Amino acid sequence: MVVGVDGSESSTRAAVYAAGVARRRGLGLLVVHVTPRKGIDDALPMAGPEIRARFADSATALVESAADTVRQTTGLTDVGAEVIDDHPVDGLLALSAEAEVIVIGRRGVGGLPGMILGSTAGAVVQQSECPVIALPDEPDDAEPGRQPVVVGVEGRPGDDEVLAFAVAEAAARRTDLVALHAWQEVAMVAALGAYQPLVDWTAVEEQEQHVLTDAVARWRTEAPGVAIRETVARDRATAALLAASDAAELLVVGHRHRGRLARLGSTMNGVLHRASCPVAVVPLRD
Repeated sequence: MVVGVDGSESSTRAAVYAAGVARRRGLGLLVVHVTPRKGIDDALPMAGPEIRARFADSATALVESAADTVRQTTGLTDVGAEVIDDHPVDGLLALSAEAEVIVIGRRGVGGLPGMILGSTAGAVVQQSECPVIALPDEPDDAEPGRQPVVVGVEGRPGDDEVLAFAVAEAAARRTDLVALHAWQEVAMVAALGAYQPLVDWTAVEEQEQHVLTDAVARWRTEAPGVAIRETVARDRATAALLAASDAAELLVVGHRHRGRLARLGSTMNGVLHRASCPVAVVPLRD
């Protein structure tokens, strides 16, 4: 498990949250602070060794303080601390190649109310090789296990990867899993054009239910200890997922990588900006 900290209150909460995830998964936790050394060099081109050493000492103190807070707050002992000299996004992405999960706050130092998803969090979610859990700005006071894990099921290739992560989290948290599949006839109407009045929407809804049932069937067999509830929502995916997040302990969604310069889709953006609970984003490859 890896968690990025930057000295902000939200990143410290992220570190404590990550310790809980690590403990449930039987993993150690690496607390990292990625300091943009090149940016410091550019800003202080005439700085001598003493000033540069102070910057290095400050970064070390920051990350070690966060690691100590995790140990004291959670009792987790397998906690490492590391300073990485790199751009924050590049440093975290490099770690994602070997990490099980990365935990990051959606808003760090300098964040403004209403601008929840910071540039670092958005870029890490966009390109991470491993799942990323992005935490909301406000802490969640709910006790673990009291609310379900909710997973978005698209009915497309990649659902198994997302469901595998969601099932594992529900099992580790000893809570239920709600598999949510959203559909809306608006998009279908646009595609059908003049044929729309001939459509049996009840039959369409039944078909969407079959899509969800087929997607989760494997996991009812492979994870019999996890209670799986199916929900088909006749709504836009973003609206359905956000509504579900109000009563969820964790929201799990998949994200397809489409190149470094590609932007997050509207559904992913909406969920990451406005979900009430932590959001786990599982990377998928087309």
